Amino acid sequence: MTFGSSVGFAPGGGVNQDENRRVAPRTNLMLAASIEAGALNAPVRIRNLSETGAAIEGPALPHIGASFTLRRLDVSIAGVVMWVTGGRCGVHFDGKICVTDWISGSRAPLSATRDQTRVDTIQAAIRTGSGFIPQAPVHQTTEVQADLDARLSQELAFVRRLLEQLGEELSDEPAVLARHMRALQSFDLAGQILGHIATILIAEDRSAAVNAIGMEDLRGRLLRKPVAQ
Repeated sequence: MTFGSSVGFAPGGGVNQDENRRVAPRTNLMLAASIEAGALNAPVRIRNLSETGAAIEGPALPHIGASFTLRRLDVSIAGVVMWVTGGRCGVHFDGKICVTDWISGSRAPLSATRDQTRVDTIQAAIRTGSGFIPQAPVHQTTEVQADLDARLSQELAFVRRLLEQLGEELSDEPAVLARHMRALQSFDLAGQILGHIATILIAEDRSAAVNAIGMEDLRGRLLRKPVAQ
């Protein structure tokens, strides 16, 4: 499927009812969130996300045409359900969101702007693990240090995968999701941080890698000035 096309297809075939609304590119991911629609208040997983809509999955979903509020940690957005099939649904937001805000679960300052293409590329490498290819860091002074950084990056990526697997297993239990929804969303946040650090460790240009981070809070912590001794 090519996201960003003016025509979208629902899982299993058929044209989505929001085919004329999908104009923003989608970022494939898996984020813990919750959805509220009338009496329904249920945990969900966001499988792909754009400025104007998303595909989500969960044990309980609103019906087609229902108005809802989607929440993840400190961010939320209202919208309408466009299609529902096989435990998944496609939704259209009432307004535009910042995808990187939703990945981190917190709203970035309005003055913060970043190249989304570069951020998406790094996030895709983190999710798949295919991007962790050791390169010769320009700021390293020895081959031993470069090799150690590459190994540390691989270990961080491995820990992230373990956290993702644990989060997915816990998410399969509705009772656990209902009781520990925010904690499970924090699992996602911890995984994002580990992935970014893993990427920075093996980046040829570490400053550029830090500046490309889509998580405003993490980028700010990494770029803060050292405390004077």
